[in-house]
Amino acid sequence: MNRILILLILGLFLTGCYSSSLTMVGPATGVASGKIGETAVSSSLNYAVKKQTGKSATEHILSENQNKKIAQTKAKINPCKTNESLCVMLKTRVNQMQKKLSGKNLQAKN
Repeated sequence: MNRILILLILGLFLTGCYSSSLTMVGPATGVASGKIGETAVSSSLNYAVKKQTGKSATEHILSENQNKKIAQTKAKINPCKTNESLCVMLKTRVNQMQKKLSGKNLQAKN
């Protein structure tokens, strides 16, 4: 009984991961299901619109207010916008670790 409950809960959470990751590989799923022509046309049109206008197809569909709201939400979530000292500290720490690790051979030991 516990095993079934755990599998149901994991299934609930993992389906969310699947659907969000599916948006990243959308055209590939069309190719896999045999819709290669539709996928090719869709990808080509999206690329052409982005190249010509500088906006994606989604940005054209949304209103200016919706685009501004999305940008404001992203700015609120971004820790570098709210706390610059934290961002600077993290960047310096990452650079220090990269310098330390660059000279080391990081292969697995047998």
